[in-house]
Amino acid sequence: MNPFVILFRRGPDFPATDADNRRRAAATGVWARSLNAAGHRLDPRILAPECVYRGLQHSDASTGAWPVAALLFLEARDLEEAARIAGSHPAVRDGVAVEVRPWAPPVPFSSSAESAR
Repeated sequence: MNPFVILFRRGPDFPATDADNRRRAAATGVWARSLNAAGHRLDPRILAPECVYRGLQHSDASTGAWPVAALLFLEARDLEEAARIAGSHPAVRDGVAVEVRPWAPPVPFSSSAESAR
């Protein structure tokens, strides 16, 4: 199994009434339990709406992208399987866009650049 992350982006028309949230939470619980039982080791994180930007002046609104609302870390055999899992999430039926990415190891620090000085 390999590590992946699913990024969830909610559009402006995302249904968020109490009834919608309860329905989605129940469906997501069933979905998550079945995937955990299959060995995919789901680890969700919900992002708070508050954010602060530093560096390049950028916002999701200025680029037209929907803001990231949640992250789901999971293990899957390959990107195709991770994408299939992402597409089966109950929130997709409510218009949530999902993006799947594999984890890549950090670029190793090279001490040779330091010793060349």
